[in-house]
Order: sequence, then C-alpha cells, then structure tokens
Amino acid sequence: MKNTENQAADNVIEFRQKQEETKKKKWIQFPKYTGRVFLLLLVLCLVAGIGSCKIKKINVEGTKYYDDREIKKAVKGNYYIPNSILLKLRNRFFPIETMPFVEKIDIEIINRNEITIDVHESTRAGCIEYADRYVYFDKDGYALEVMNERLSDVPLVTGLSYNKVVIGEKLPVKKGEYFDKIVKITTLITKNELTIDEICFHEDGEIYLKKGKLDINLGTGTGLDAKLSVLPAVLKSLEKKSGTLYMDQYTEQHKIITFRNKK
Repeated sequence: MKNTENQAADNVIEFRQKQEETKKKKWIQFPKYTGRVFLLLLVLCLVAGIGSCKIKKINVEGTKYYDDREIKKAVKGNYYIPNSILLKLRNRFFPIETMPFVEKIDIEIINRNEITIDVHESTRAGCIEYADRYVYFDKDGYALEVMNERLSDVPLVTGLSYNKVVIGEKLPVKKGEYFDKIVKITTLITKNELTIDEICFHEDGEIYLKKGKLDINLGTGTGLDAKLSVLPAVLKSLEKKSGTLYMDQYTEQHKIITFRNKK
C-alpha cells in the first residue's frame, strides 16, 4: 500500500515539474515573438507617420536683408527633403547652407505639413564698389557677396584701390596696411551700434567717416577704440547739424573734440 502511495506521490511531483517546465518554455517563447511583432508594428507606424508629413507650406522668419523667396529657393536647392520630420533632422545633423550672410537656419514644425524657417543673418561689415557693383564683406574682411544694390545701413569703403576681387577671399587692398584698418573700423562700428554711410581713406593717410551731413575726422587710425566708443554720444548731440567733427587729436588722456559748422 505504501509503495502505491509513494509511486502516486512521485507521479504527482513529476507531473507538476513538467507543468512548471512547460510554463517556463511558454514564458520564454512568448516575449520573443511579441517583441518582433511590436517592433514591426512600430516601424510600420513610423513609416506611415513620416509618410504623411509632406511639406505643403513654408513660412520664413528672421530675415532682414534677404526676402522669403530667396531663402526658400536656397533651402530647396540644397539636398531638399520635402518631409517636415526628415528635413528637421537633416538640418540638425547636417546644417543647411543657404545664403552668404546667413549664419544658420532653424526649422520649426508647425504641423506635419507646415514648417517655419527661422533665419539667423550675420552682419555685413561693409562694402566696396568694384566693377560697377557692390561687394559685401564680413567682419574678417572676406568678400562674400556681390550685389547691384547698395544697402543703406552698410558702410561703403572709398578711396582705396583693389586687385582682382575673389568671392570667399580677403579684400585685395593694394596697400596692405589698410586692410587691418578696414577690419578694425568696421568691427568697432558694429560693436558700438553705429550707422555710418561711408568710410573714406584720403591720400594723406587720414580716415574720415561720413554720416548724413557730417564728416568725422579720425586721423590716421590711431586710438580707434577710444574714438569710436564715444562717437555715438557725440553724434547724438549733433543731430540735424552739418559740418566736420574733428576727433584726430582725441585720446583717453586728452579728450579733444572740435566741431566746425559747414559754411
């Protein structure tokens, strides 16, 4: 009798062990197939979602000199992807180059079919007249853009001669010592938020700035930091006047400024 009971108990234990093993096998196999199905569904959803994000409307913001049409044309001409999500990702990892004086653009997704291009323009430090056109250069003196139009808030550099101008290279000033002065003056103009019409280099070596009806004598280019740092306040006191402002003798130690009305 005891042998029968022991045998029955062994059978029950063996049966339970088999049940546990079966459960473990099922538990191991279940997530493997579910994971594949889930991944496949996720990929299909992503493909379907991205596929429905065709760009139908493009807005442009942040431009000062370039118009919307120019920016759109530049973006579409640079490995354009007509998909809002993919274009945003492309610009994030491989920034889209557009115009010479655009530092970067950001792409904002308004909805799946509409984006806004936020433009960050860089400053045109100045321009020169060359071959009846205007060549604009950056803060480092590199010629970056040629235009027929003269932009009123960009200073024109006059009185110097140039060799052949090549876009992407430094201004080819025949008298090389003047190159550094051009870069220095245009940098200080930007730094001090001045609006200057013209930067004139005279044969005697003196440098004049022109703003409206005012001529500003900076001397031969020494002490430019001190002179241009006080110039905004001086110009404000001379609004609506015409004549010559002499700052050639101005230094931090000797603050000599004279003004002569135009007769």
